[in-house]
Amino acid sequence: MMRFLPILPLFLGAANTVLAASSPDYNNLTVAIVRAEPANFPMPVLNKNWTEVKFDLNATVAKGVKLIEEAVSHGANLVVFPELWFPGYPTGMADNVTMAPWLANYVDNSLEINSTHWKTLVKTAVDYGTYIAPAFSHKENGNIYMGQALITPSGEVFVRHKLRPSGGERTIWSDGVVSDLQVIATPYGRWGILECWEHFHPAMTFNVQAQAETLHLASWPYTPDAADPQAEPFESLEINLAAARVYAVNANAPLVFASVGNARFLDAQGMDIAVVEAKTSTGQVPLLYHSFNTTGLAKTVPYTTEAIHPNLPCKIRTRILKSDKDASIEPTSYFFSQSTMSWVVMLASKKSKIASTKSPPA
Repeated sequence: MMRFLPILPLFLGAANTVLAASSPDYNNLTVAIVRAEPANFPMPVLNKNWTEVKFDLNATVAKGVKLIEEAVSHGANLVVFPELWFPGYPTGMADNVTMAPWLANYVDNSLEINSTHWKTLVKTAVDYGTYIAPAFSHKENGNIYMGQALITPSGEVFVRHKLRPSGGERTIWSDGVVSDLQVIATPYGRWGILECWEHFHPAMTFNVQAQAETLHLASWPYTPDAADPQAEPFESLEINLAAARVYAVNANAPLVFASVGNARFLDAQGMDIAVVEAKTSTGQVPLLYHSFNTTGLAKTVPYTTEAIHPNLPCKIRTRILKSDKDASIEPTSYFFSQSTMSWVVMLASKKSKIASTKSPPA
């Protein structure tokens, strides 16, 4: 189900530290897109040799914090990480490379909510007064999930799981739930979050696009440059960037393409606005930046489909983070979700998640 975690009391005073940013200008947003690799990640991008390589969450969190610090020093209000950046994406998995030697190490280094590592990330967001969108292997109740989160400058947290892991990912990570497909209302506008091949599935993309996001945060694990002869089709820039471009056009929203190697910022027409290619050293250029005007985006009104389906008033409450309630934000949207098996009806209620599931009308 949707997970909105409470603000940790430990950090409530941290916003007043000397590190915290001054009053933000919600009319302009600077995004920092992480393209540097996690600790111990084999490079270059398509290197899939994990011999003698160990995942290291400690080192990866430490590196992540340094990247956030660097991003804030360059004026970033939002830092977006690639898919499974914490502790790293196990490249080569889809090539039938045996997982046995590193699986236990991977699970041990997966991130747990409210762990010391997690609290470090939350504290960093609060101390530096910035939004952080980490993507991570989430260990919870004996399972691991492909997690994404948004951490606010006040320490409030939204967490979601990839609805359906792709291909060989399903042998490791568990499924998410449809109620996670929600847009987050912020003072900068309405932000949607998906990762990798979720962008190919209308049952996932429509649910987010129908909530009229004004910025989409898309995380891929790694991406080579165009026409790389070593790239399999599923991991090629051509295939994945095509999905990102179509998504931006359908959503009519700019898109952050966060990925180790090739990183981009697309406009609402799916065109490149900022690009750093994989051939560029991640040590020299660990982050890609883009700034754009967000004036009025927080007041964007969601779509309604009630006129199309008058007998099926499907409502969903857009999530408003507590720290953002001072901004002028439209709280309710209306849409329907249709998959091949069922209609999912969500009602606008603070307490309700999925209200009912029923067959489509005749």
